[in-house]
Amino acid sequence: MATQKKTLSRGRPVAGNAKSSTERARALEEALLASGGRILGRVRLSPDAAAALTTLSERCGSDRAAIELALIAAAKEM
Repeated sequence: MATQKKTLSRGRPVAGNAKSSTERARALEEALLASGGRILGRVRLSPDAAAALTTLSERCGSDRAAIELALIAAAKEM
């Protein structure tokens, strides 16, 4: 009889309890809401606001960071 070598799979072993991307996103959103955060979906911006966001995003690295920075700064000025 010929002996066969068992080939090792590459990567992490299968644990059988991986969450789907939908489950991971839902958990992240629930944690954000529980901590007092908010989710804004489908926000429409005027051309002027979109241009301002583009400028801020280039400085901040992302739209989200730019929006958060602008909101926090505006609230502190009030």
